[in-house]
Amino acid sequence: MGVTLRGVNLGYMGLDKSLLVNKPEHVGSTYQCPAIAYILETPQGRILWETGLSARCSDEWLAEWREVVDLGAVTPEACLELRLKQLGLGPEDFRYVVQGHLHTDHAGGLRLFEDAGAEIVVHEAEYAHVMSLDTDRDFFARVDWAFLGDKKPTLIPGGSMEIADGVRLVHLPGHTPGQMTMQVDLASTGTVLLTSDALYHHENYVEPTGEPQIYWDIEKWRTSLELLGRLARENDAWLFPGHDETGIQHFDSRQELKAIRFDEGYTYA
Repeated sequence: MGVTLRGVNLGYMGLDKSLLVNKPEHVGSTYQCPAIAYILETPQGRILWETGLSARCSDEWLAEWREVVDLGAVTPEACLELRLKQLGLGPEDFRYVVQGHLHTDHAGGLRLFEDAGAEIVVHEAEYAHVMSLDTDRDFFARVDWAFLGDKKPTLIPGGSMEIADGVRLVHLPGHTPGQMTMQVDLASTGTVLLTSDALYHHENYVEPTGEPQIYWDIEKWRTSLELLGRLARENDAWLFPGHDETGIQHFDSRQELKAIRFDEGYTYA
C-alpha cells in the first residue's frame, strides 16, 4: 500500500488580501481565503493534516479578529465534523492528527479529537508557546487546544522527523514558533509539500513576491521560505500553500502554477 492524499475544503473567510500578500494592488481587495485540511492514507494509518475553523468561531473569536476576518460563510456544514461525515469518516478513524501550527483557523476542529484516540502531533516549540499563553491573542484561541495541557500531544523535536513511510514533518518557524510543513512522497504525483502558513499563497513565492502582514518573526519566516524553496527544488516538489487553491509545481530548474483539486473523491497518489 502506497501513500495517497486528498484535500478537504473547509470553507472560506473573507479578508483583505494584503494581509497575506502585502502588495499595493491587494490593499482593499477582498480575498475569499480557504481553510484547508488534507487526509492521507499510509501503511501506518490514516493521517489528518490540520483541522480548519471551529463551527463556533463566530462566537469564540475575539472582536478584534472578527473586525479583519469575515466569518459569514463559515457554516457548520463547511467545517470539519460535518465534512468528515460527508466522507464517511469520524474522529475515531484517524491514527494521527497533525497540526502545522495552532492558530485558530487551522486548529479550530482539533477538540473533536480530544477523546477519539488519535495521536495529536505538534512541534515542541509550538506546544511550549501556546502553553505559555494565559489569554487569547495573536489568533491563538485557547478553546481550540486547552485540553492538550492535560493530554499532552506527541511533540516533534528539532528540524525534521518522519512519522510514516513517505511522510516527513519539517520545522519552518516564522509564522509561529512551531510552524511545520509536511513532505508527502507520492508514487505518481511525486513530492507534495503541505506548507500550512510557512507559505500562505502562491504570490508569496512566485515573482514578484509579496510578504505577509501576519507573522510571529518575519526574519525567521523569510529564512524558512528560502529553506522551503530549496526543499521544493531538490525534490521537484509541488507546493500546496496554506490558504490557496493554486500550487507551485517544480520541474528541474523551472516552475509553474497548477490548480489543487479539492473535488470530493479525487485522490493524489
